[in-house]
Amino acid sequence: MLSTYTASTPAARLRIIRRQLAWAASEPGTLRLITTVSAVEALARSLVVHASGRPSNTAQMRYRQFRHSGPVELVEEVLRLRGAAPAARHFPGETWPLFELASDCRDAVVHECAQLAPDRTAAAVQAAQAVFEGLIELAGLPRAVV
Repeated sequence: MLSTYTASTPAARLRIIRRQLAWAASEPGTLRLITTVSAVEALARSLVVHASGRPSNTAQMRYRQFRHSGPVELVEEVLRLRGAAPAARHFPGETWPLFELASDCRDAVVHECAQLAPDRTAAAVQAAQAVFEGLIELAGLPRAVV
């Protein structure tokens, strides 16, 4: 499975990620938060593993190098590799701090079985969605047809 995953281009990963996001769109806030933050993490990892100028035969090695990196680190690495501003400047307004909160909340729910306050979940999901869309735009990947 690792070789299939690492060989998948960011565009191929994006198709799979979009299916997961569509499934989670009708789910309660916490599950949607987990899925959206995980979508950012998966896309960002794929963009790092398949960064332009890096030979495709080194994808597995790069995947192993970044497989334990979280979504915040991975997004920052994508921005660095693409010559963009740091995340706090690249994403407008409160998007980045809210995404960092979303990442922390996702980890607390998944690893600690924590419960989130509903009033914070919606903003965190929106921030994660904005970061996800920002990565798609930065990478020049196809936008979703609505």
